[in-house]
Amino acid sequence: MSEMNVCTEVVEHDLCSGCGVCASICPQKTLAMQWNTYGEYIAVNQYGRCSKKCKICLQVCPFAPDVENEDAISRKLFADIPGIQHHNETGYYFQSYMGYSKIYNHRLNGASGGLTTWTLEALLRGKKVDYAVCVSSNPERDKLFKYVVCSKPEQVRACAKSCYYPVEMSEVISQILTQEGRYAVVGLPCFVKALRLAMKINGILKRRIRYVLGIVCGQQKGKYFAEYCAALKGVSPRRLVSVHFREKDESRPAHDYGMKYFFSDDQGLLQNGVVYWSEGMGKAWLNEYFKINACNYCDDIFAELADIVFMDAWLPEYKNDWRGTNLVIARSFEIQKLLEKGQANKEIVLIPVLVDSVVQSQAGGIKNKRVILSKRLTYAADHQWQVPPKRVQPSRLGILSRLHLTIETATIQQSKVIFLALKNKGDFNTHEFSKKMKKTVWGAKLAIKVVRKLLHIKQKIGI
Repeated sequence: MSEMNVCTEVVEHDLCSGCGVCASICPQKTLAMQWNTYGEYIAVNQYGRCSKKCKICLQVCPFAPDVENEDAISRKLFADIPGIQHHNETGYYFQSYMGYSKIYNHRLNGASGGLTTWTLEALLRGKKVDYAVCVSSNPERDKLFKYVVCSKPEQVRACAKSCYYPVEMSEVISQILTQEGRYAVVGLPCFVKALRLAMKINGILKRRIRYVLGIVCGQQKGKYFAEYCAALKGVSPRRLVSVHFREKDESRPAHDYGMKYFFSDDQGLLQNGVVYWSEGMGKAWLNEYFKINACNYCDDIFAELADIVFMDAWLPEYKNDWRGTNLVIARSFEIQKLLEKGQANKEIVLIPVLVDSVVQSQAGGIKNKRVILSKRLTYAADHQWQVPPKRVQPSRLGILSRLHLTIETATIQQSKVIFLALKNKGDFNTHEFSKKMKKTVWGAKLAIKVVRKLLHIKQKIGI
């Protein structure tokens, strides 16, 4: 019998989220994280020396078939804390807040209100941790971002802003395993789950990782997303040198943020520009171009296993403030006290808000990861695709829902296939990309129009 591991049970079914935790704790040191054809991180068995009796990688993979779900794990983490509350969508919480940082330009230089940066810095400055693990830009053209270990607040400050680009944790988790100290780690919901699963079976990680910070995530993108966004401004993917996400402009509302790109011109000189959400980034995001498949089967909106989770305040009263505003859910008593101390010292603005308002701010993500997910599970079963068990139950699929999921599946996959083909031809052309994408789904869209028309006629004549 061949060995069962994340490569056979997860990667082969296109369910790897690319977190890299499995590679860092593999006892055989045979797993590694590598790019696949479409610029997504996947685990590979590089030496083929996997043990049949091990399966540790499957015990820490957030998309493995038999791991505990977020409800079970979070109960053990938070349920017995005095004063803790629970909400069906958000999971456990002490208090939810609106806020932003008032110091070190955290707010202007951050993705939203700068509270993620402030919290990591406060943990370092208050000697709560020795190291903060977060994502930083990277000078390698083939890997524009990576996880780093920071020991100073100014290093954390340099890691501000979101990263809509693949990153993986194998190197930093290996460093945590070999370097004594207390760590705070920030990650997306699936990365947080992998960390919690790893901390459960590895005593060193459990002892050294003192705080886990979460970021609300709508979807992960392959690295083609950054290349495509730069191409919207005429920059060839082959010339792209680096990118900075979440550029702010005081003449634009908070949700119309930009991606600053740097590229080499014909003379080899470094040039730059900015492409904004309203200039094509938003269309690529909402159409789910370059989305990794694992994200189709995630039901954790609010990083339910993190001690604190941060998100954008996508509410009418905040979303037009170009400086950005955070919504925050605190689950740890120590983190709660840290926030209160920051407010008392006038380092941050922190205003309690109803948890229902936090839920409202992420309505799109909730619909995608709960309502549409239930339909995806049925669609996957119909196609005999292996997917992990989820907390939501499969739901009945009508013909319109089936057609919409057909479009979604084709859009995600063909965005990668078409982009790669055009990129390999030479200079990438976004107009040609759009034409080919429209052709990919035109049949299903036509069928939707026909079905809607028939349903309208049926309703009108009372059948």
